[in-house]
Amino acid sequence: MWLLALRKLYEAEVAEATAIIDTFLQKSVGVADHDSFMKTLKENFDKMIHAKSAITELDKLSEQSLKEKKDKK
Repeated sequence: MWLLALRKLYEAEVAEATAIIDTFLQKSVGVADHDSFMKTLKENFDKMIHAKSAITELDKLSEQSLKEKKDKK
């Protein structure tokens, strides 16, 4: 259950970072501080990549746990 909750947290981080990146790329005219444009994109891209990687690792843990339970039977 905890792993599922953690996965949902990472999914939310992916969604948030994706929304911010999309907004910056689609409506960059509305971005007042162009100096921080690249910094904001990089921070959110890094956040998205980290969360996606974490989801992949959580999925591997879940699969391994299910396999171990199945093997015990």
